[in-house]
Amino acid sequence: MPSSLPLVDRVLDGFVARAVDALIGVIVAALVLMVLSGVMARYLLNYSLAWSDELAGVLFAWMTLMGSVAALRRKTHMTVTYFLKFFHGGKRLLAGFYILSAVSLFLLFMIAEGYELTRLTFDDYSPVLRLPVGLTYLSLPVAGSLMLAYVAREYLRLWNYPAGWSPGGGEGDED
Repeated sequence: MPSSLPLVDRVLDGFVARAVDALIGVIVAALVLMVLSGVMARYLLNYSLAWSDELAGVLFAWMTLMGSVAALRRKTHMTVTYFLKFFHGGKRLLAGFYILSAVSLFLLFMIAEGYELTRLTFDDYSPVLRLPVGLTYLSLPVAGSLMLAYVAREYLRLWNYPAGWSPGGGEGDED
C-alpha cells in the first residue's frame, strides 16, 4: 500500500521497528539466561539468586509492552474485523475512525498514568539491586507513545485508503 508519508514510514518501519525488535531480542535472551542461572543456582548450589528474580520482573514488563508495540506495528494483535466488511465508503471511514479513536484514548490514558506512576516511584528503590522502581513503570509511557505513533499513521492510511483499510492483518480483512 503506497503511503503519503514515506519519511514517517521509513522512521517507523525502519529505525523504530528495528530498535524495538532488537530490544525484545536482547530482553528475551537475558531472561532465558537469568531464569536458567536462577534455576541452576537454586537446585545445583542450593543458593537463591534474588537479583535475577528482581531483574527478570523488570525485563518481563518491558518485554511485554515492547511486544505490544511490535504486534501493533505488524497488525498481529487481536482484532475483530468481521463487522468491518459490512461497511463501505463513508461508513467504513467512520467505523475506522471510531476504532482508532478508542485505541488512541486507551493509549493516551496509558501514557498519562504510566508517566504518573513513573514519576511517583522513581525515588523508590528495589530491595536487592537498588534500581529505581520507576524503571518498570517507564515501560508504560514509552510503549504507549510508540504505539500512538503507529496508530497516528493508521489514521492517515484510513483517511487515504478507507476501502482498503483494516485494523488487523489477518484473513477475512478484505471487502
